[in-house]
Amino acid sequence: MIDFKIGLISLGIFMGLNSNIQAQQQPALPRVLAMPAEIDPLRVGLDDRVEQLMAGLDHHTTADPQEIIRTVRNNLKLDGYAVPPLDMQLISSIEKGSYSIHTLVFQSLPGVYVPASLYVPKGKGPFPAILNSHGHWPPGRRSEIVQRTAHMLASNGYVCLCIDAMGSGERGRGHQHEYHGANLGSALLDLGTPLMGMQLLENSRAIDLLCDLPEVDPERIGATGASGGGNQTMWLAAMDPRVKAAVPVVSVGTFRAYIMNSNCVCELHPNGLLHFEEGQLLQAMAPKAIKIITALRDGNAAFNAQQMLKSFRIAKRAYEQQGVAERLDYELFDEPHSFTEEMNRSMISWFDGVFAMQRRGDNHRVSDFQPLDTNALAVLKQGSKRAGILSIPAFVSREFSRVESQIATSPLDEDAYKKQLQKMALIDTADHLFHVQSLEPQQGWNRVILEHSAGQLIPLLISPPQAATNAMHVYFPSKGKQETPLSEIDALRSKGEGVVLVDLYGLGERTSMNADQIDGALPRFHTLSRSLLWTGSNMMGIWAAEIGLINNYLQQEYSSYKRLLVADRETAIAALISNVLADTGQPLLLRQMPVSYLPDESGVLDSYNMAIHMQGILRWGDIPMLLALNKQQTSIEGLYHLNGKLCEQSEKQQLQDKVQGYKKQLSNEGVLLIN
Repeated sequence: MIDFKIGLISLGIFMGLNSNIQAQQQPALPRVLAMPAEIDPLRVGLDDRVEQLMAGLDHHTTADPQEIIRTVRNNLKLDGYAVPPLDMQLISSIEKGSYSIHTLVFQSLPGVYVPASLYVPKGKGPFPAILNSHGHWPPGRRSEIVQRTAHMLASNGYVCLCIDAMGSGERGRGHQHEYHGANLGSALLDLGTPLMGMQLLENSRAIDLLCDLPEVDPERIGATGASGGGNQTMWLAAMDPRVKAAVPVVSVGTFRAYIMNSNCVCELHPNGLLHFEEGQLLQAMAPKAIKIITALRDGNAAFNAQQMLKSFRIAKRAYEQQGVAERLDYELFDEPHSFTEEMNRSMISWFDGVFAMQRRGDNHRVSDFQPLDTNALAVLKQGSKRAGILSIPAFVSREFSRVESQIATSPLDEDAYKKQLQKMALIDTADHLFHVQSLEPQQGWNRVILEHSAGQLIPLLISPPQAATNAMHVYFPSKGKQETPLSEIDALRSKGEGVVLVDLYGLGERTSMNADQIDGALPRFHTLSRSLLWTGSNMMGIWAAEIGLINNYLQQEYSSYKRLLVADRETAIAALISNVLADTGQPLLLRQMPVSYLPDESGVLDSYNMAIHMQGILRWGDIPMLLALNKQQTSIEGLYHLNGKLCEQSEKQQLQDKVQGYKKQLSNEGVLLIN
């Protein structure tokens, strides 16, 4: 085993850095790639990848609905959840002129209760029923835009059910509405079933509830919703045979248009573009009655009319082949991204035709609509128990505790865990170094470009060791090599130590200017990480693979020198993954390391960026399992929760104990030091 004393050199220097010096602007390191930012090679590479995937899809053969359903269930990990009794509990009722509003909760998953508003027309039923899914307008099902649609439906003879999606409305942290479209919703991806999958499961349970109501005709059930609610509507209509008609609003475009665009993680389908496009998903709905409503002034590139028409034309072929072309239609509105009164009238007219609703005159108006105070529709304001209304962190933590108990009582198979990790990280095992080029040295740094078979260029700055007894310190900084403290680097070089500075995919010189601009106020890599997941990749896997390739190169060129890998924050996890899978014998120094993928019930959501997420990492075993599988000596400098809170000493000891317990089962003696 390599002597870890070399790591203490870096550690000691870093601990002694003067914070004032760090705060000062440091001189720029030499550039290696020096490409104009507007070229954005990451976007070019991603676009090329998408075009390859699109070319591989069969756009001419009508999609097999059952194959689509099987693929969706597999990609979203929908199987394995128990189906408990609905246990519907009525909380309160409000009488309106022509209908009643019932505030209630029902059980979607074991111990998980969903706040809902049920609008029931007065008169003789059974009535047709519509599930009205909300988008990102606060506060979820109680927003004015959702209330308006429910009012119109109930006023026109439809039962209407509105539910709070997981993480929204009263299901936010602290039971307050918050945006679930970034790190919060991605915690479900880390558990295994992404937010889109959880919405599908719970919306299907909402259909269970409607079918159980005596006021509802189970043969006349439809779905609608705008924006994120329209997205829920589309996927539910494709997956649930009980939904006979649907009107997705300002939400239909192409999956291709999601790439390098800003969308919620509820609209993320991992590996989706490996299997189908949106038009093929719509084909799978035939012969259901589907009307698409699109706003001409919609500012979201994924939902504009041109993208919608691409999918519509593909879907229309399936309807024509079945002789029901009239059951798929669209309508354009000279409106922005919304669900306006006129859009609602169009939606109700569509359902009227499908469900043979007879009425006199034009009753599709909302002139008498007055939204209720949101507190009047809040189940928690009416005495419902909080315990069953779980936030995303509470749900993920509960599910993980069960998984962890199973891991603790089951034999651990090292090879099986490594194979699962490689599959989870979506690492291309065929990737290899394709070309190496050295540029003219600058400022005492050797400049090297590595090209690997995936077509990416990796820039390295190398300051070789001055003596055989010196080591090489290989840095993978999470914010790019320009953010590495130069005082630390200079101190190492003055001692004759070797230093390698690397910009991994999306970092430093390899930053995507387009992706950063699209991210805006959202956490970094919101755009890039989601785009990669659509195409069958993730940033953790790409980084881990690149670290492995760099290690191989350094082993060939500097085989006589000991090496220490230094990474921080998100790249620390990638370095750990790479070490576990490659087992190169390199010790690790990991800084600002997250203690777990478990999200926190309070505090900031974006202390770590979106590159961190990996589908199923929690069910696999989380950070402790990664540390346990690593056979090399590892030092952690700074252990943190995902909300940025520094771990207490007791929490450090808990991690140490858990890792040692796993290591004992794995017969792995690799040393773990936590500072």
